[in-house]
Amino acid sequence: MSEPVLHATSYLTSLQAYWWPFCRIMALFSMAPLFNHRAVSVRVRILLALALTVALGASLPDMPQIDPLSLKGLLTALEQIAFGVLLGLTLQLVFTIFMLVGEVVSTQMGMSMARYNDPVNGVSSSSILYQLYFIVLVLLFFAIDGHLLTVSVLYQSFLFWPVGSGLHYLGAQSFVQAFAWVLAAAVLVTLPIVFCLTLVQFCFGLLNRISPAMNLFSLGFPISILMGLLCVYLTLPDLPDNYRHLTRELLNGIGVILREGGDV
Repeated sequence: MSEPVLHATSYLTSLQAYWWPFCRIMALFSMAPLFNHRAVSVRVRILLALALTVALGASLPDMPQIDPLSLKGLLTALEQIAFGVLLGLTLQLVFTIFMLVGEVVSTQMGMSMARYNDPVNGVSSSSILYQLYFIVLVLLFFAIDGHLLTVSVLYQSFLFWPVGSGLHYLGAQSFVQAFAWVLAAAVLVTLPIVFCLTLVQFCFGLLNRISPAMNLFSLGFPISILMGLLCVYLTLPDLPDNYRHLTRELLNGIGVILREGGDV
């Protein structure tokens, strides 16, 4: 009877099963596609992270007995944040591919001056053509249940990278190597459009040699824009297949990163 009824340490111990997952989930939502959009406020992200933490808390592996207020507890929290940021940035790679596609195509067709403010992607502005791709990608993201795939990847990360397992060099190395895949995929997607626009510019350069008196600036500029818009219109029907293929490749890459981290 002399012992206190409530012990603060017992509450901290019971909350460990939710505190570490919350740190990783919140960090992932801060970087994952659509979840990090400015339309989703910080309060909404925190509520989503809390709800998902409560939903997944009972099915996750047992958490290590670490004092959250100790130095080791602080390092463990930073570790979970690093894991969440790594996974969120990896899930963002498909959107990064089409951001590069929009930049390259806009430059080729002469619409690089058409910009809009884009603080979400960490830049002051992005091409207006990427806004078109972004709207289509948002619809495709929900069409393939991308939000559920994000939750599935998050749950698998706790199985392969349990709390307290430490940072893995092989997983980070695979993430760095994924940037080469981003550049290669962007080149393959933009190659047909860039080839057509280069052919148009070559034809206007040939006309300039044949008839130097012709004002090619007033004629070639609108023709290049119209040809670029026509190429974008002709390639839009293939966008769902390209997005599905790139998403499948991305999920395979995430699986490799998780397995490499789990085998360490």
